[in-house]
Amino acid sequence: MSAGLMSAGLVGAAGLPASAAAGDTAPPSAPGALWHCPLPAAPGSGLGIGVSLCWGAATDDVGVTAYDVQVKQDGVFTAIRTTTGPGSIVSGLTLGQSYTFRIVAKDAAGNAGPPSNELTATAGYLSGMPPSSPPPSPSPIDRTPPTRPEGLVTQSVYVNGAVGLVWTPSTDDVGVSAYDVYVWTGGAFLRTQQATVDMRADRVIAVVAGLTTGRDYLFYVVAKDRAGNLSAPSDLVRARAMSEPTAASPSPGTDTTPPGTPTGMTTVTGMDIPGGIFLAWNTVSDDSGIPPRYDLFRRTDHGYSYEGENGTPRDIVTGLEGGKPYTFQVVARDTAGNLSNPSAPYTAIAQPGGTSSPSPSVSPSQSASSGSGCRVTYAATTWDGGFTTTVTITNTGTAIVDGWKLAFSFPLTSQRLTNGWSAVWTQTGTAVTAENYAWNKTLKPGQSLYLGFNGTYTGENPKPASFTLNGTTCS
Repeated sequence: MSAGLMSAGLVGAAGLPASAAAGDTAPPSAPGALWHCPLPAAPGSGLGIGVSLCWGAATDDVGVTAYDVQVKQDGVFTAIRTTTGPGSIVSGLTLGQSYTFRIVAKDAAGNAGPPSNELTATAGYLSGMPPSSPPPSPSPIDRTPPTRPEGLVTQSVYVNGAVGLVWTPSTDDVGVSAYDVYVWTGGAFLRTQQATVDMRADRVIAVVAGLTTGRDYLFYVVAKDRAGNLSAPSDLVRARAMSEPTAASPSPGTDTTPPGTPTGMTTVTGMDIPGGIFLAWNTVSDDSGIPPRYDLFRRTDHGYSYEGENGTPRDIVTGLEGGKPYTFQVVARDTAGNLSNPSAPYTAIAQPGGTSSPSPSVSPSQSASSGSGCRVTYAATTWDGGFTTTVTITNTGTAIVDGWKLAFSFPLTSQRLTNGWSAVWTQTGTAVTAENYAWNKTLKPGQSLYLGFNGTYTGENPKPASFTLNGTTCS
């Protein structure tokens, strides 16, 4: 993919939310249909090469404040622009090359809703018509990326809601022109627009502002040269946004101590996983006494892919290219949201077999079988006539679930589902089902998925008595 992704907005840009609307935990709905809309520019306006996108507005119980425009790079969606309205121009692309986009809505509390449909569009001239002759190409064409940024560490900055980062400069055959700083927030790595970067001869210094005070974040850095080539990403680093006086992470709360740093990552042998890797690492503890969760990240060409959450110190990563090396880092997270420092990077070789080989799985058509098991938690926040419910599905078995359908029944006919997120929700009578999207169909052993819905009720709002996943009764 061309590295020079730039945006000229139909609407203004918005940065990361600096504060959250108190008590709002309900995310927006998915945006409406995403399509390649007519170019808003007159012929000759010279907006370059790119794609013009439009989509239907999302809804929220408080109000949608922003939309992240995400593009698929190395199989992973990365946010490249944030807008406040349902449209954006993405420029700086390669003429004739196809790109896949999707849109995610956010509210004032920073809650992110499910993504829109995916749209693949071919980059063209944004001036409304091609020039009379093809644009000149540089000769020779620079296709050599910069070296990856090394030695990324944090440094103190005395600005509330800010984080300081320092790293060793990258090198390039022509010259490094910029660095992009990515932050893990809302379940995705976003390129922050609120980073001030000072490029010096011996080191690069960045200050990232607009974060939530006292909250832990993960960061990585990518170098860019004058031709738009991107480097491989730096290692991950964890930092806490400056808070004076000191606040818990995330606020409100009292626990500010992160879990221990995971160590000893290694490959587990003895299991046939074509195109996969079985990873394990040492258990870490937390001062709360509650075992932390583990978030696993895989390095890609220009970023990181999130491999999911695990309740145990192990993970099976599938869908890889057999015989190819992959590098991972894992982060521990406690119940208060405090993050550990990332583990040291670990590189492993995917087992032969390629991405087309099937992985052991439980499909929606399968009933309970050896290796299957699940746990469901149902937490409802109720007010007069309405409620918001968060549902957590955890795979407690030893097999991978590849496609899932959650089912339960409301105890009363007066309980009605109105809308939901992170699943396709339906209700017939008192029976309710939630089925996976393509982006969250896989549930690995020990991994949890978070979904939810809004509803209405009359009189009482009791909890469902039982839940099943693909026909298996969950604890």
